[in-house]
Amino acid sequence: MIGRERVAAQLADLIRAHPVVAVVGPLGIGKTELVRWVVEREAAAGRVPAPAYASLAGVGGAREILERTCRALARRYPPVESSRLVPALCALFTSTECTLVWDDAQDAPPEALAATLVAVPPSGGLERSCRIVVVARDPVASNHTALHAWAERSAIASLEVPPLDAAACRRLIEALEHRRGRSLQDEAILASGGNPLALQLAVAAASAAGSDPMVGLGHAIDGLPSDARAVLFVLLAAETSLRDADLGAVCGSSTSGVLLLLARHALVVRDGDRVSLPPPMMGLVRSLIGPPRPATWEALEALARRALAGAPDDSEALLLACRALAQRGRAPEALALLRGHVAARAAASPAALERTFGDIARGDTAAAPDSLLALAREQLRWGDFEAARRTLCGLATLELPAPLVYRRCILSAEALVRAGEPASATQELEHARLVMPPGAEIALEEGLADLAILRGDLHGSRRALLRLARRTRSVPNLEGRRAVSLGFSYLLEERHDRALAWARKARQAYRRRGDAAVDILVPIVEIAALMGLDQIDRATEVAARETAVRTSLDDRGIGQGTAILFQAGVLFRRGELEEALRVGEPAFRALDRRADRIFRARVAHYLARSAIGLGQFERAEEFIRIGAGIAAEPGLGVLRPMCEMDFTLLCEARGERKEAADRSRRALSGAWRSPLAQVDAWALDDRDLPPPHAGFGAAQAYTSLRSAERALERGDLAQADAAAGRAEAWYRRAGALYELARAHLVCGEARARLGQPDESSSAIAACVSLSERNGYRPLLVCAHLLRAFLAERAGDLEGCSAELESAWNRATRELRDEALLRACSRARAPTGDGATGPTHPLASRIARLGLDRPARFVTQDGERRWILDAGEEPPGRFDLTMVVDSGRVRSDRAELPLPPQRLQILEQLACTGATGMSLEDLHLKVWGGTEYHPLRHRNAVYVALTRLRESLGAVLARDAFVEGPDGRYRISPGVRVAVRRSWMGGNLTRTPAPPRQSKTM
Repeated sequence: MIGRERVAAQLADLIRAHPVVAVVGPLGIGKTELVRWVVEREAAAGRVPAPAYASLAGVGGAREILERTCRALARRYPPVESSRLVPALCALFTSTECTLVWDDAQDAPPEALAATLVAVPPSGGLERSCRIVVVARDPVASNHTALHAWAERSAIASLEVPPLDAAACRRLIEALEHRRGRSLQDEAILASGGNPLALQLAVAAASAAGSDPMVGLGHAIDGLPSDARAVLFVLLAAETSLRDADLGAVCGSSTSGVLLLLARHALVVRDGDRVSLPPPMMGLVRSLIGPPRPATWEALEALARRALAGAPDDSEALLLACRALAQRGRAPEALALLRGHVAARAAASPAALERTFGDIARGDTAAAPDSLLALAREQLRWGDFEAARRTLCGLATLELPAPLVYRRCILSAEALVRAGEPASATQELEHARLVMPPGAEIALEEGLADLAILRGDLHGSRRALLRLARRTRSVPNLEGRRAVSLGFSYLLEERHDRALAWARKARQAYRRRGDAAVDILVPIVEIAALMGLDQIDRATEVAARETAVRTSLDDRGIGQGTAILFQAGVLFRRGELEEALRVGEPAFRALDRRADRIFRARVAHYLARSAIGLGQFERAEEFIRIGAGIAAEPGLGVLRPMCEMDFTLLCEARGERKEAADRSRRALSGAWRSPLAQVDAWALDDRDLPPPHAGFGAAQAYTSLRSAERALERGDLAQADAAAGRAEAWYRRAGALYELARAHLVCGEARARLGQPDESSSAIAACVSLSERNGYRPLLVCAHLLRAFLAERAGDLEGCSAELESAWNRATRELRDEALLRACSRARAPTGDGATGPTHPLASRIARLGLDRPARFVTQDGERRWILDAGEEPPGRFDLTMVVDSGRVRSDRAELPLPPQRLQILEQLACTGATGMSLEDLHLKVWGGTEYHPLRHRNAVYVALTRLRESLGAVLARDAFVEGPDGRYRISPGVRVAVRRSWMGGNLTRTPAPPRQSKTM
């Protein structure tokens, strides 16, 4: 960093202020070191996210940019469809906090760089998103229209690294001399051996090189001995690091000395016992020395075969051997090698495999069909249906023998089925039937069964697949595909126990081939089934295993984009609904209509259920309609019942119970028999029917939860409490927080209505804790309603009003219905403008709790008050009831009118409760005096109290009030006096103000 202090400060300011910064400058100017030093310093100070580095040298397109970026971020590279590469990058950038350095950007195709830079989040999200520093020799937008347009639109920041000034150059030379232990003059003398002519030539060569490092690099390579150039050819052909011992076996015993010479010229880098060409140097060296020679490829083939013999799962050795064979014109041998090393092939990156298959196809036209069919099969296993279709479409233009046409049609149909295009898949299978070779009908029958699953003929497809069992048992690939199709059919019917069993059978079948490379659908079915079984921790483990970057190469894994969506699914089942939407929605939006439509519909299902739990009904409806649009396409009828059930739960959450019941019956009107959907339909049915049979544990727990909610609607409170207790135990063990909060809410309501306030308050507190932490707004509002009910029952009218106000404030516009507005108005809780939504999500619960029943009177007993309708009586028995509006007092014995003054004295004593009132308090409150003088005022108060006592003797056998030792008058112990008045407009309470203490004279 000598002489770079000022430019380093400029770069730090740019990185902090912009999402994308371009650092440009000629070869050797020090761009990479400058960027690394600045980024690491700023990250250590906490001013930017942690750094990650990826070289773009030699990338061929957006896929390789994505792969190298994922590798730099320690993420599994996602084998997504080609059209989803940029959205996958967008999801990656959005979900990752880092400072990503893309080095050697001048080697990337401009169109690929332009496409990937579009995915960078805007500068408004700098605090959460990924920043990118692009390091290149030329300005990023110099010669490409799309890049130039993006740069102008996004205001990309750019910094050109200037040459060192003379002073800095001298300091750098001094540092180099100090590190090497001798001066540059000593170097020249040593190199020339004291020969004057050699010394003059060395100085002339250095002068001729000037400031262009390429000239110096060319001179350095030209001056290399033949054995050093041979090492360069080997490393250039390998395009990966090689061990010292392997290089020595290929290049001879002088390799160690040659490597020292190449390292002195910065032509190789070492990592432990492995040596490679630096990525920035590959293109330069290739342009200077040309392509590798045939002898080099032959040596590399022998080297790779030795490595494969020792490690059959070494993907780099396999691909190197195949490339060497293809370069030598032996394409059939390369294909045979690829087919024979399944584990190594499964561990290779998609881009590397595509390149290898492409090299084989280009090297031998006769082997091209087999090579491209094998590539299409790999692309299907990755889940890149679009790339597989593009590969197969290229084959459609070739003249192929019937067996290869059959394979192409079967693979095309599989790609179309997976992408959710059954009509086109049917056409391909019909074509395959016409050219089917003898004995090859199993693949066709499996394809037809897959189409039957998508149509919704689940029972027919299962019968067809089960009939194939004897014929596929000895063929692991066909048996694995048959088993995963069966598992997928059960998953779509929410019979998760059977889906998991068949997914595991499929995995076992694939492993019988001697490797663990399974179809991508296997882990997808397995994870979804585990979530449906409430084995949430196990689902998390499987998802992590499938997506982790591993060196054991024990499985293929699913892509990072798929992993993000399944992460959202796991969060949904855990009940972390806000996080599920935050993580899942951006990735879901990045899927386009060419993506796997069934997977897209499934993710829409998870996101819709999450939005319902959060009370975001319009957002939920948007997701459901996306799924319904997919289900409406020809041949995808299997998705319709699930969409109907999503609409069912949305209607129920909105309070549209009749429509919800109609939709649930519509969902179950065909052959689709989801146990969970049957439970929902039963819970919404008004008929007195027993609950449906639930097989697996998660379905039984859901039956208990829905039984409890149904019992609340019917008023069977003891049954509701018991069923909710069973559900609560299951969901606590499973870690399903949303269902656990629902169970707590049911327990809270049942116990509140049973008159168990303490037990109810404990359950409500548990529900509130979960709801506040995870954003279950509907449950949180309902918890406030229950607390308002408990407060009203206890006579705490202020507490009831406060809870209703909290319910109103917590509720969104979609949750504020007319019933909540009536309840708030009844308890005088403020509601702002009183705007409500068009639906009735809270009406049923508010009606059950009676929070919106008519309010004609308020009855007060000391500090407790109850709002009552005409004909209602407050809880408990009262000795005296004073009706303020009519000026009368009644008891069980009689009823009599009282003069206003006596009535007011009794009201004051009844409302102050145990605190009591002094003579001074009574004078000030009843007589309205401004000050109290005992000699003038005491006698009048005594007389009024005596007359009140005498009057009340006609309706009460004992004194209604007494004078205490402290001189204060109180209602007599054991006597309950209620004050009843109209509940009209005005303030919430007419409770007398707390009395002042008597003055001592």
